[in-house]
Amino acid sequence: MSSTELTLDQRDILFALREWLPIGKLSESEKFSEFDADTLEMMVQEGIRFAIDVISPTRTAGDREGCRMEDGRVKVPECLHEPYQKAYEMGWASMRVSQEYGGMGAPATLGLIVNEAMNGANLGLSMFFGLTSGAAELIDTFGSEALKQKYASKMFRGQFTGTMCLSEPQAGSDVGAGTTSAVSAGDGVYKIKGTKCWISSGDNNLGENVIHAVLARVKGAPEGTKGLSLFVVPHTLVNDDGTLGEWNDVTVASIEDKLGIHASPTAVLNFGENDDCLGWIIGEEGKGISSMFLMMNGARIFTGLIGLSLAGAAYENARAYAHERVQGTHISKIRDPEAPRVSIVEHPAVRLNLINMKAKVEAMRALLYFTSFQFDLEKIAKTDVEKQSTQNTVDLLTPMCKGWCTEVGLDVVRTGIQILGGVGYTKDFPLEQLFRDARIAPIYEGTTDIQALDLVGRKMLQNGGMLFQQLMEQFSQLIEKHREHPELRETFKTFEGHCETLYETFMGSQEVLKTRGMEGVALYATPFLMFLSSVTAGWLMLQQAVVAAEKLGQIKTEKGIGELDVSAFLEENEDALFYANKLKTTRYFVDGIIPQFDALLAGSKKQNFDALDITF
Repeated sequence: MSSTELTLDQRDILFALREWLPIGKLSESEKFSEFDADTLEMMVQEGIRFAIDVISPTRTAGDREGCRMEDGRVKVPECLHEPYQKAYEMGWASMRVSQEYGGMGAPATLGLIVNEAMNGANLGLSMFFGLTSGAAELIDTFGSEALKQKYASKMFRGQFTGTMCLSEPQAGSDVGAGTTSAVSAGDGVYKIKGTKCWISSGDNNLGENVIHAVLARVKGAPEGTKGLSLFVVPHTLVNDDGTLGEWNDVTVASIEDKLGIHASPTAVLNFGENDDCLGWIIGEEGKGISSMFLMMNGARIFTGLIGLSLAGAAYENARAYAHERVQGTHISKIRDPEAPRVSIVEHPAVRLNLINMKAKVEAMRALLYFTSFQFDLEKIAKTDVEKQSTQNTVDLLTPMCKGWCTEVGLDVVRTGIQILGGVGYTKDFPLEQLFRDARIAPIYEGTTDIQALDLVGRKMLQNGGMLFQQLMEQFSQLIEKHREHPELRETFKTFEGHCETLYETFMGSQEVLKTRGMEGVALYATPFLMFLSSVTAGWLMLQQAVVAAEKLGQIKTEKGIGELDVSAFLEENEDALFYANKLKTTRYFVDGIIPQFDALLAGSKKQNFDALDITF
């Protein structure tokens, strides 16, 4: 494999799907009865193949060509058109969509896995799929039957594309400060007027029409988020018979000249410059934010997936390059002028960078797959208690997925560039584009700091801290069950220490709340999010390691392999090697990576609040 090609760690993906997650629960339900383990595995392999063969070749070309404005509309790179159409024709862009609309009706876990591959293949293109599905889901969930038939059905099939319009020039993260207005014209129709910015996929020529989900304030509604309503605003009006009508007074003012994701247009949109822009309300007046959160929560998981996707691609590229690049001698023979040159994968510093990358990628994958699986369990829950339990888990894990995975993903790509050295900084290799594309993820859908505030200001306090307490209890249960594990005993002991530190930090924050108020807690909210997320990922990695240890033991017993024969055996048996490596990455994650995030809280532990008191 060349280090310039896209590849994924399919063995780790399939391990999570068929050996770690209890995926069989899904096919036992009526909703997902068609998706047994064999079917899911086959679809994962086919989806990954589609991403590599069809989408991946557009990554560099789409980045180089970029998007452009022409006669007031956006033209996307020509190379995107064919894979866009194929993705809908073959169902990969509409996996979770109900069969009623021509989709697969597949579990969220399957959608996440295939989207990991498509993001890594070309993030700029895959963003169209995610945004369109999200906007269509809003209409399908909260809209009238007429809106569903007119818009959702065509969006789910890719005939129309969709966007989410929240931000305004004066109201970015502070959505409640938005001033876009809506004046009722009767029968659920409103006149929309205002400007929206940072609109991903804001205009394009991939579909016949662009359908915007727009937050606006109805005349007389209160200030803040409680006064916002949600509207369907098509770029071009759609007639009752489904044909396209007149332009709807939606103007593409400009598209941003960005650091990365050049194949995805980020637009500034003006609604109603001629006072003739019509919008149709989705749901009730004043319920816009609560409705939009349906899309935003899904979008935050998708954004976290960007971190995993691009980090995974970066690791595979760096690993391949480290085997290909020959430079220097082995450090044990550095004084021997006759010593042969070796691949840089033999150098200790490169190996440390690679295990950091590999362990972080596997940890992100575990966290995102587990969270996505909770979405599926919520869909098939038989009781309200089960449904609420899975929803609580998703609520707590979502800011971790979005905040931690985007930051860690960016760091993994950065490390990959370091392994490649100078060539990693050039456009001859994909790492520089992966880095530029990955940089937006910690900003999208609420910055990392906003995710941290959501975690400590909402999720951690919900029901008197119940969600956090339940998570800590799950950590404890795993520790108690495997405290004397023959191969992971010391790792569990170390992990228990991390859990104790986490709980002490949480309790310490309660004291800070009394002395410095919420301002003091918020100061170190982001380091806390990063530490809690790493411990949570470690908990999931340990679950995987227990499975891997058992599988490895079975193989050794079946093959009659003694401890002295293991090294040679691992070179010949791919499954055994995978399980042995899983143990190594887990041990390293617990021993070497979680402490990196614990260190971010040093100022908090010292109760250093100088950042609040200093004059800048």
